[in-house]
Amino acid sequence: MKTPHSHYGWPRLAKAFTLIELLVVIAIIAILASLLLPALAKAKSKATGAYCMSNFKQLQLCWIMYAGDHDDHMPENSQLPGGGSRAGWFSQGPTWLNGNAWTDVDDSHIRNGVLFKYNDSSGIYKCPADKSTVRDKGNIPRVRSVSMNMYMNFRSDPKDSNYNKCWHKISDINNPSASEAFVFIDEHTKSIQQSAFGANAGTWTLFGTAKWTWISFPATRHNNGTVLSFADGHAESWRWVEKNTIETAGKPVDWLVLQPGQRGGDRDLERLFNAIPHTIPVQ
Repeated sequence: MKTPHSHYGWPRLAKAFTLIELLVVIAIIAILASLLLPALAKAKSKATGAYCMSNFKQLQLCWIMYAGDHDDHMPENSQLPGGGSRAGWFSQGPTWLNGNAWTDVDDSHIRNGVLFKYNDSSGIYKCPADKSTVRDKGNIPRVRSVSMNMYMNFRSDPKDSNYNKCWHKISDINNPSASEAFVFIDEHTKSIQQSAFGANAGTWTLFGTAKWTWISFPATRHNNGTVLSFADGHAESWRWVEKNTIETAGKPVDWLVLQPGQRGGDRDLERLFNAIPHTIPVQ
């Protein structure tokens, strides 16, 4: 087949796109992108959430293995007071981990914790969605986002009367059961410091503050929710439902502790209350 020629002997060029046609193509691409990007973001969020759940299950297994090696005793969950300063509250061994997540510049305190020998990956102590930095300086990534329920063998001081309000062996756990009692929780970047996650129980107060109060504050990284692990070994993702919880998470403050809940009807705090001792445990 012969190629058609122009009057001057040159091949004829195919007709080019007009400006309008080009704009239509660009518009179609933009529409497709607007439809696909949210789906991709949602898929990424689900993948990150699954990764976080895996971390919690691994850390929870370490906790259970430790108890198995220590006559059912839980790893200590201790801390020393720092005079009200966020940087001053730190955990000191032997405990499940040492240090203060707000100030630790490396994972050495995690490595010195009693659980590290059961899984030598310090990455399981941090949610992959946590992009916060040490002391909020913006240059050193934080190494930990996980804290332990303070009712799990918490002991700030051997003479502290609150020591008797905590479980110390896995066999102590009842009301709620091990499948309902949380051990580890992903904590908010503006709340996390030492090893323990504080909470008032539903029927009594531990810190002398109002019952409907967030002592420590949970993370909201996963679609306004957080991840927790439980004493029987499983992990769950909880989504917060109260408007007050979501608004508190976004407060422009440096330290997000002792925050008021929805008094008398906070579904998020009530859910947390149901995952810690309903009554003071055995003395």
